[in-house]
Amino acid sequence: MHEIISRYVESNLTGFQNLSGLVVELISGTFLRLNEGKKLMVKNKQGGDNIIDRAFYGLAIAHIKDHEHILNLGCGSHLNFERNLLNKRNVTITSCDINPINTPYESEHLNFLIQDVEKLFTLDSKVDVVTFFELIEHIDKTDILLQNVYNNLKIGGVLICSVPNLASIYARIELLLGFQPHILEVSNVCSNFGTGVFGKLNNPNNEPIHHIRGFTLAAIKEMLKYYGFEITQIYGYDYRLKGIMKYFSSLAPVNIIVSRKININNDKDCFLMKG
Repeated sequence: MHEIISRYVESNLTGFQNLSGLVVELISGTFLRLNEGKKLMVKNKQGGDNIIDRAFYGLAIAHIKDHEHILNLGCGSHLNFERNLLNKRNVTITSCDINPINTPYESEHLNFLIQDVEKLFTLDSKVDVVTFFELIEHIDKTDILLQNVYNNLKIGGVLICSVPNLASIYARIELLLGFQPHILEVSNVCSNFGTGVFGKLNNPNNEPIHHIRGFTLAAIKEMLKYYGFEITQIYGYDYRLKGIMKYFSSLAPVNIIVSRKININNDKDCFLMKG
C-alpha cells in the first residue's frame, strides 16, 4: 500500500505543487484584500471587534426595516454594525457585549448593556430582529447563545447571523494538503499551530483570536432548525470574491444566514430552564 501511495504522489507531484501554489496565491490574495479592507481582528474572547466592510453589513441591513427594534449580540467595543445600521435605517438598537464600549457613540436610538451571551438573559420586551456577526465560533456555550436569541425574539422575528465556514474552499484545500484550517485554533497561546504558510499569511502575528468552534454550513443549518428557526436566505461571502461566493455558500469562507423564528412549545420561553 505504501508503495502504491508513493507512486501516486510521485506521478502527481507537479499537480500537487501547482495546487499548493494556487492555494498560496488565493489565500495570500485574500489576506491582502482583508488588509486593504481594514478587516482587523481585535482580541476579544467573544469576538465582536471585527471591522467588517460595508458590503457585508449591507446584506444584513437589507433585511431590517425602519422602526424595528434590533438586539445585536456580541457587538464589540466599537459598535461598528450599529454605526452602519443607524446611517441607513431609523431603528432602535439594544447592543450587548461582555466588554464595555471603548469608543463613545451618542444616540437616542442606541442602548448598550454589558452581558455575557453564554448566560441566559431576557430583555424587558421582545425584539423584531436579533443579529450576531463572527460571534458563535468564539464561544463554548453555543446552545445558550441560540436560546438567548429565541427567548428575546418575537414570533416571526428575524435572526441575521454570520458564521465562518469550516468547509470553505480554503479550508478544504488546507486539509487536503495536511494543514490545520487556519479558522479553527487548537491553542489559546499560539494561533498558528499546524496551519503552515496559511496561518502565517492570515495571522502573521500568531495572536490567538479564540476560534474554538468550527461550523460547516450543514451544521449551522441543522442547529438553527433545532432551536426553532426557519432559514429564509443564505449568502456566501468572501472579502475578495464577493460576486462569486454569493452563489456558492457551501464553499464560501463566511455565510450570512437569515432565518425566521417559528412558534415551538407555544413560545413559553421554552429554553429558559436549559443550560
